[in-house]
Amino acid sequence: MAETNTKSARKRGRQPDASSKSGQIRALLSTGMSVADIAKKVGCTPALAYNVKARMTKGPGRGPGRPPKSAKPAANLQNLDGLASIIQAVKGSEQQRAQMRTALERIQTIIADALA
Repeated sequence: MAETNTKSARKRGRQPDASSKSGQIRALLSTGMSVADIAKKVGCTPALAYNVKARMTKGPGRGPGRPPKSAKPAANLQNLDGLASIIQAVKGSEQQRAQMRTALERIQTIIADALA
């Protein structure tokens, strides 16, 4: 049973090794050396050095799933003002539609008279 407790206390995945390239990168990052210089010295790509650096400085994760959106406003008197403006806009578009229809009817009669 003692063995299962030690296994559950460990992190998942491969444990950091100081002799590996990533271990060497971690040691050099702690000295303040630039990532490009570390990549040249260790003999790896800068992408690996940046990846190790990112995993070292990783903060708390965002967690599973998408965060909830902010609370939606309740239907109250403030929303009635918005509703009134929507009704005003619809009435305005109806008036414009009526004016354009009248103009099109006039154009139609002018064309009909010209062709007759």
